[in-house]
Amino acid sequence: MIKLPNVIYDIRARDGTWCRLPYPNHPKGCPNFPRCPSERPDFRDLNFKQWKAVIVEFDLKRYKELRREKYPNATDRQLGNLLYWQGRVRSALWKKANSILTLGGMILDIPEASGVNIFETMILVGIKIERHPNIVRKVMLVGMMSDLDTL
Repeated sequence: MIKLPNVIYDIRARDGTWCRLPYPNHPKGCPNFPRCPSERPDFRDLNFKQWKAVIVEFDLKRYKELRREKYPNATDRQLGNLLYWQGRVRSALWKKANSILTLGGMILDIPEASGVNIFETMILVGIKIERHPNIVRKVMLVGMMSDLDTL
């Protein structure tokens, strides 16, 4: 867990500007838009004294290498399909986030849907989140009512 000195808000993360960017097999962007942001609070409306980032890393490159041994004819995109690995990573992330959650606190499981620019926020603490990584870094934010460090 990493104590965040600041959290960067960007309306483009909340209003669908980034959600509607096309990506493979999704020419209109994320299929969860607009449901995803509408189900989450706007970061500007939250009043927590402290925010912490919870991070789980996943070695996507190694995962693909292992899958290639089993499926030698699969494409790179097929080998890295998040349907097969993301659930485990998110489960581990929820477990870590819940382990530091305090009374009155809150977990932002998809910070971008609340308007957080997670790329810029994590750079403030020296962690670079890459857009096409070999090591995937999934992040949740935990808001705390007290500014006392609980770690």
